[in-house]
Amino acid sequence: MSEQKNLPTHRISFSERQEVDGQEKLGRPIEVATVWPRNGDKQGGILQWHVEPSKLGEGAWFMLDAQRERSQEQGVKGALDQIDQGVQQERSNGLDRS
Repeated sequence: MSEQKNLPTHRISFSERQEVDGQEKLGRPIEVATVWPRNGDKQGGILQWHVEPSKLGEGAWFMLDAQRERSQEQGVKGALDQIDQGVQQERSNGLDRS
């Protein structure tokens, strides 16, 4: 019986407001929390904070879909693998482009 590894469904990031050259801009986002799936058929998720929200200043919050991000990474890796296989096949057929 194989166990499926639980991974977070969403990531919460925070960007602090900064004033740069007289203009208000957002700083670099940092991950402050993750949302984990609940066990069984229960809906919703469990929020796990990595940084206490009261310690963060004024800024913007972003919720990113971690499952979508993982599938995009796998898609890119799959595409790169296909390119590598094509190059190897060309080399084996004597069509080396390097």
